[in-house]
Formats: sequence, C-alpha cells, structure tokens
Amino acid sequence: MSTATAAESKPSRQDNKVIPSPRGMPESFNSPEVFLKTIGRGCEKYVEKFKSWDHLFRADGDDMKKDLGIGPKHRKWILMWVNKFRHGIDPYFIPTSIKHQMKRSERLARAKRRRLKQMKKK
Repeated sequence: MSTATAAESKPSRQDNKVIPSPRGMPESFNSPEVFLKTIGRGCEKYVEKFKSWDHLFRADGDDMKKDLGIGPKHRKWILMWVNKFRHGIDPYFIPTSIKHQMKRSERLARAKRRRLKQMKKK
C-alpha cells in the first residue's frame, strides 16, 4: 500500500470534531462574535476571520496559524475556550492580573519604589 493511498483513506481530523449547538445565559452564544467578545483578552479582533459558528469550532491550531494568521497566545486561548464549550462550560470573562498588564519597565520601577520604602522603614 503506497503512502498516498494511506493518507487519502484516513478521515480528516476536522470531520470528527463535535460542533455544539449555540447555548448560554444571559445572552445566547450563537455567533463567533459573541463568543470571542465574551472570552476577552483581545480575541474580539479576530471576529472577521471566522465565517460562522461551524468554522470557529472546526478550526484547529494549524488552521488558525496558517490560514487565519492568529498568534500563539490568542490561538491557545481560543482553542481552550472552544474545548471547554464542547464539554458544557459556557465562556466567561477572566481578567488579567495587574502584573501582566504592566510593562516590564513599570514593574521594575514599582519594585524599586517598594524596596526603597522598605529600607526607609528599617
């Protein structure tokens, strides 16, 4: 059996993916736009890349990387929430910590101020 026929006979991984029906409260998760806005972390800027609900749930990491041009941080976040939704967990917004919102220079300046303040107390 040649390798070309073996590859052709295997079913695509995308064919086996479960596409859940839209659900959720308080607003129904029935479009990629609502889904991506709810999970947050900048994923709402990729709304136009997903054509439909099915497209969002059929896309895998390679599709998001090569075809849609989504970076690794957002790709992982979207795939994690798609998987959670498949398992019955409705998406919700998780805010990032203040530490991760600050630039490195701001974090270093903050740490320096804290050290100086501690030294003054001694």
